[in-house]
Amino acid sequence: MKKKIKFTILMLMTAPIVALVVWDAYGNKLTLILERQNIEQTAERYLKAERERNLPQVYALLAPSSVYRKTHTYQDYLKDAGSSSKKISTYRIIDVYRLRDNDNRENFPQVEKFVQVEVDVTFTDTGENSIYNYCFTFLKENGLWYKG
Repeated sequence: MKKKIKFTILMLMTAPIVALVVWDAYGNKLTLILERQNIEQTAERYLKAERERNLPQVYALLAPSSVYRKTHTYQDYLKDAGSSSKKISTYRIIDVYRLRDNDNRENFPQVEKFVQVEVDVTFTDTGENSIYNYCFTFLKENGLWYKG
């Protein structure tokens, strides 16, 4: 009987540690499965707005805590966007990966998660055979996904 009690106590003590190790290893993978659709929808809205030159929408999808949004007003953004000659012709989301927690709360206190979105893009001035591969950072802030 004493062996059974000792074993039960040992299991109760080690179970939380095992759970934390497993969650650390697989938690973000599970979260990515659950969040993937929301991330892809945000990336799609952002890229579509870029392609259509819907500047208010593009600016709205930039993370409020991003360095750009912190240092540029909407008027600044309009000037920057107006002077850019690059315009997206086509895009295709290739992958969403590397979802991770924010381990830099000091600099980004509002950010909950970061994720990478890989995209193939062609531009109006480069032709359809010139495909450029980009990896964009998106982040979750106050429950919503934004372009980082």
